[in-house]
Amino acid sequence: MGGGAPDAPPLITFQHTRTDMRHIGMRGAAPLLAIALLAANAGAQGRVVTLPREDRPLAGAPAAVYTLGAAEGSEEQMFGAVAGVAFDAAENLYVLDRQNARVMVYGPNGRFLRQIGRRGQGPGELLSAAQVGVAPDGTVVVADVARFGYALFRPDGTFVRNVLTTPWMSMGFGAPLALHRQGIVTPVRPAPAATMAAGGATASDVTPLMLFGFAGGEPRRVFGIPSREAASTSRGSGSSGSRMAVFLSQPVFSPRNLVAVLSNGQMAVSFTTGYTIRLVGLDGQTTHYLQRPIRPRLTTAADREAWLTAERARIASGAGVFSVSAAGRAGPTADEIRRRREELLSSTRFADTVMTLQGLLATPTGRLWVERTGPVAGEPGPLDLITSDGQYLGTTTAMKLPAAISRGGLAAFIERDEDDVEHVVVRRLPAGWR
Repeated sequence: MGGGAPDAPPLITFQHTRTDMRHIGMRGAAPLLAIALLAANAGAQGRVVTLPREDRPLAGAPAAVYTLGAAEGSEEQMFGAVAGVAFDAAENLYVLDRQNARVMVYGPNGRFLRQIGRRGQGPGELLSAAQVGVAPDGTVVVADVARFGYALFRPDGTFVRNVLTTPWMSMGFGAPLALHRQGIVTPVRPAPAATMAAGGATASDVTPLMLFGFAGGEPRRVFGIPSREAASTSRGSGSSGSRMAVFLSQPVFSPRNLVAVLSNGQMAVSFTTGYTIRLVGLDGQTTHYLQRPIRPRLTTAADREAWLTAERARIASGAGVFSVSAAGRAGPTADEIRRRREELLSSTRFADTVMTLQGLLATPTGRLWVERTGPVAGEPGPLDLITSDGQYLGTTTAMKLPAAISRGGLAAFIERDEDDVEHVVVRRLPAGWR
């Protein structure tokens, strides 16, 4: 570990996973009712643009450009665990290797250029990196869970500053970063540390969408997403006596909070069961909605069993976990985490309908890639390409949703080969897809 003290050490030990949740929330017809209410009130808040019901195939397919990652070889070609990728305006690719706490930078042809950051507690060092992004001005942003904030770097790797959130203000761990020219836009779950440390719980009807400015200062709420969530702590039964926090969320297959920032500064936000994307400004005002008349499908026994099977595999492998301990205190052991996740699995609840949208990505040219839920919930689904003003350009199943797209049409995908070695594959999108 590097020298120096953390800017904002965690107040208490906590454990968070995407799936380590006990589920509460609406059931039955409530999600469909929410969609109906949204449609009824949309006229008062912004116009509705209805996209075609039927799919129109996009012509062409992506072409391979280069691949990064190898089981053996030079250090710059070996990744421990790829948490995220991003392109800058020059089509350089930034790869966050979470396991090795570093960002590796490659040129448009895949040639290694430089490393940004390293593991440690000092300025410019990373503790528990979760995601990477590149802002419109070239600032490199790394979400660091252990610091409850973001590390900012210049493109050459020079450390600028840390932008900190309030402890227990969840940053949507692992989600793609939504970067505005003014700062980082992210949904947060506010949970006062004092309440959490006392073993209490908090709940809120709204998940704030906050803007954390690159220059620092107080974060600004720019939108409120309807929410039914709470957070509580439990003390581990093992020798460590550590606390684990569990966010109590809506049932599995409930809508995801999807946020993307467009090149014009608007935010594309989706949080309903149906196919609805809301275009919002930093003033919180909705300009219009993009909707496709695609009805959410009912959850099936096969959906539930597939999710449980996959979750058991994640628990067995220890995947999907961020473990952050307070300074000088032991965190929960691997066995404690596994037992707690297994306990929560037995009380899992499932939504009656499956979310229609499961992914959203804005391109530097101002378009949106929208990932719909496929026949198997959680697996890659069809991708719609639309413009922010409501032009439907087509649908493809020839690729999964990219992790990042460049202005010139390079698309980066995080994949594993037959030997379970992680790679970053870069492909060139057809001209009509850019």
